[in-house]
Parts: sequence; structure tokens; C-alpha cells
Amino acid sequence: MVRPMMSHTDLHTSFWGHSLETTAFILNRVPSKTVQKTPYEIWSWRCPGMYFMKIWGCEAYVKLQVSGKLATKSDKCYFVGYPTETKGYYFYIPFEDKVFAARTGIFLEKEFLLKKTSRTEVELEEICNPQSDTEPNLQLEQNPQVVVEDDIAQVTQGLRKSGRIRQESKRYGFLLTQHGDVMLMG
Repeated sequence: MVRPMMSHTDLHTSFWGHSLETTAFILNRVPSKTVQKTPYEIWSWRCPGMYFMKIWGCEAYVKLQVSGKLATKSDKCYFVGYPTETKGYYFYIPFEDKVFAARTGIFLEKEFLLKKTSRTEVELEEICNPQSDTEPNLQLEQNPQVVVEDDIAQVTQGLRKSGRIRQESKRYGFLLTQHGDVMLMG
């Protein structure tokens, strides 16, 4: 399921991990041939809901947490998965190169389905088993495989630290003393 998900979106192939997690999330909520219950039902004793499922890789508008008076109220993002720790969705903002979780969004699923264009071509290899019974004189040629190493420059980012000067919090202590039956605080 990962390969078709990746081939029908505009997202970079580096998002294959998000598509794999989404595939596992979906497969845990559908029944299998051998077991009538879904894995989610077996683990949690509840039927899984499907109302929140969205098309992976479709565009969405997510409301900004902080915006100015005349600034835009939402960002155009791509839906890339479901968080495991909270309810909501993972979104990717291309111009900020950032993935974040949000509870809601307006998904443009109809526009995604109407596009019907596959931006990425996926090449499938045909696997053939040699028929040794019918062709005994078949000789296999062994071509030496060439290993090409890609030089990938890894960019290391420095730590982003705040420029704010930290001030110690003022802690007030109380002295409790007891004189007989009376407790004094001072």
C-alpha cells in the first residue's frame, strides 16, 4: 500500500515513513481473512471508527494558532498521517518544511480525486522463474553488479537556543512552629 500512496501524491519520497505508519494504522482497523475481528478490536475491545479517515497526501487547510489581524487564518498543508499519542492528523507545510499535528483541518479530497494525475512513475519489475524442466540447455549469464555510492552531504544544524535571560523564580517559605496546641505560621 505504501507504493501506490507515494505514487499518487506530490510529496517527496522522504515521506515513505509517514505513509508506512498510515498503512499500518489503516490495516489495524480493517478485518482480515483469518480473524473476523480487527486487530484494533482485539486490543481495545471496541469497534474502530472510520469517520475520521482521510486520503493520504491530499491538500488541506489548517487554522493557524496565532495570526495577525489582516494575515491569513489558515495554511495550505498536506495530510501525511495520524498521530498515535493524540486524536488528530499530521500535516506537512512545504514552505516551512515542517510536520505538525493538528486536531482539525479542511481536507480538499474532492479536488485530489479529480486531479487523477500520478506525478511519480513507479517501475515494476517482472519476476520470472526459469523453467529448467522444459529448457535444459538454458545458460544464465552472470553480469557483474556495479555498486554506485551516492555522496550525500549531510547538513548539521546548530542548536536553536532562546536569547531570553532566565530569571530564578522567587520562592517564599513559611515557618511553622507549634506552641502547645497552637500552630503559628510566620
